[in-house]
Amino acid sequence: MSTGGLFSQEKARDEFTGLLNLKAPGLLFYSPFSFLHKADSNSLCRETFTDPLRRDLAEGKAEVSVIDIEGQRTWFVWRILPWDSAYFKRRFIRIDLILPDHDSTDITGRAVGRFTGEIAGSDDYIFINIPCEDMTLIQGLSGTGFRLVETRLNYYFTAFNEAVAPPVPVRRAGVNDIPVLRDIAMRMRNRYDRVHADPAFDPGEADAYLGTFIEESVKGFADMVIVPDLPGREPFGFLAANNPEKVLGYKIAKLVLAAVDQRDHKGWLGFLLSGVIDELRKQETDILTTITQASNRPAIRTWEKAGFRLGYVTHVYSYTS
Repeated sequence: MSTGGLFSQEKARDEFTGLLNLKAPGLLFYSPFSFLHKADSNSLCRETFTDPLRRDLAEGKAEVSVIDIEGQRTWFVWRILPWDSAYFKRRFIRIDLILPDHDSTDITGRAVGRFTGEIAGSDDYIFINIPCEDMTLIQGLSGTGFRLVETRLNYYFTAFNEAVAPPVPVRRAGVNDIPVLRDIAMRMRNRYDRVHADPAFDPGEADAYLGTFIEESVKGFADMVIVPDLPGREPFGFLAANNPEKVLGYKIAKLVLAAVDQRDHKGWLGFLLSGVIDELRKQETDILTTITQASNRPAIRTWEKAGFRLGYVTHVYSYTS
């Protein structure tokens, strides 16, 4: 990977860190918690984005590369995702940040093209999640081979004190539920999610991935998977979530994955959500976050009806050579 031919990885990290410190005040929108409007913006950006990025670079969990074009440098922080790479049997690369020391969309695009030309093998898959505010990067990606596959709406919920217990019986899923939950995840596909919307994956491959995802969630990838608990009935839907973690004094949890066969069971996504909220309230959760696509109107209606508010918007782009 090119770092201009003159940079060691250590020097590249040092120079990138200097630029990151300089640019940090304008990178708040890269924080996954940028919706915390009452928090100090500098502390929020540092503790939830720039410091974790620096730690991952120092610990070798991510790499930094620089592309120099006409004396203008564009920095790339990226990592290989081991689980995804093993599952899809090809290298999965996530770009965490593209940070130019200039404001040229043309040079940014040329740098992206050179970066992918040097890093991407014939079977490699590269993706990046970009806040909608980063217009220089979004416009610079035009013509680089990256394609938009998902526009994400990032929601948050705070009204735990007003929430009521689910009006129908629900329970936590166990390993015996895995076969039926796999089937639901594969049949009730969301054609707007990242893997189904991306032509890099065929529909069967994307379905199988979601089936594996819910299986692993039941086995512990998620902290809870809530399902219907109707007498004599197998579950016909699920909602997976993670327990809260402390972020700047807030206890923040997140939804992981949902699917419901609503052909004969209308409204059950909302019932399962009530079950998750009830579980999280017992843990004194302050905020629950979730993601859906701008094109997924039924999910948007469910989250907003429950009291979720829009936090921020991002765009997922992918590249395959």
